[in-house]
Amino acid sequence: MDTSRALARGDNDRVTVRTASHVASLEQQDGQVRVGIATSTGPITYLQADHVIGLTGYTGDASLYRQLQVHECYATAAPIALSAVLLGAQSGDCLAQPAVGFDVLRNPEPNFYILGSKSYGRLNTFLLRSGYQQVSDLVTAYT
Repeated sequence: MDTSRALARGDNDRVTVRTASHVASLEQQDGQVRVGIATSTGPITYLQADHVIGLTGYTGDASLYRQLQVHECYATAAPIALSAVLLGAQSGDCLAQPAVGFDVLRNPEPNFYILGSKSYGRLNTFLLRSGYQQVSDLVTAYT
């Protein structure tokens, strides 16, 4: 965490921090990445980069299901049952996550499940392996 904060402060002259912007395009070009960066105040700026790192504080867009009966944890913005299991098992090692099982994925909204990175809300321990397992559990439950 200290390393990412140092990068955000601009302590490394090889790193350029762009705030209040979003990536509009990425294109492979001559062994580098051509990045189109857009802001609300001007045209798209293009730059060449060796690597692109997004330190965005990402949370999934819940607007798709905002009108459905989904109980979200106020602390994590993840479905409450899954959030309770994940917060209770926090060990600091995202590779040591418990297998949660299908019942933890249920919501009060009948037959509606939040899977993948959205199911972790603000928690930063999501792994693709977890998302694949969620999908597998759901398919198994309905077949």
